[in-house]
Amino acid sequence: MKRLWAFALFFVVITGWSQINDGRLQLQLLPGQALELELSSGDYRIEPGVADKIIVISKSHPQQQKPHFGIDTNSKEASVRVEAPKNYAAVIQVPRNSTLKVRLNGGSLSVAGIEGDKDIESSAGDVSIDVGQPENYNRVDASVDMGLIDAPPFQVAQNGVERSFIRRGPGSYHLHAHVGTGEIRLYSGVL
Repeated sequence: MKRLWAFALFFVVITGWSQINDGRLQLQLLPGQALELELSSGDYRIEPGVADKIIVISKSHPQQQKPHFGIDTNSKEASVRVEAPKNYAAVIQVPRNSTLKVRLNGGSLSVAGIEGDKDIESSAGDVSIDVGQPENYNRVDASVDMGLIDAPPFQVAQNGVERSFIRRGPGSYHLHAHVGTGEIRLYSGVL
């Protein structure tokens, strides 16, 4: 009987921990847990959401194949993998104050309204990041193998092959952005 209760309790904890329904994922986070997102090609927007959850909301057509989610968590990091069909689009809501690591296979990624460290890479496509206040960063580095870096808050505009820049500041956050082929736009406020 004790084993049955233990299993029931384990099942309730796991069910409350993550929920996947109809192309939507909701994952409960621990305080201070860093986030890692591995995203297949698509169009993604990362924005502030609930303080203790990550929510992935699919924006694709109803007849389109549903995405597959992979979840791996420990006390320090929550990792979410999205394997999606062609022409996939999603909004990903994360806590406003997050340490964020994103790896995108290709496509479009927009990150807005998130404070904290950001480590973002894409093999190809467009990456736009709202940096908020530039003085909040200790280190900013961005690079493209081929393409454009447009970063007015850091007085940088570069176009071509193997372009990069590094800036230091008085803040505590770190920002790393890399795109193989495409564009990086770092902005403050509205794009």
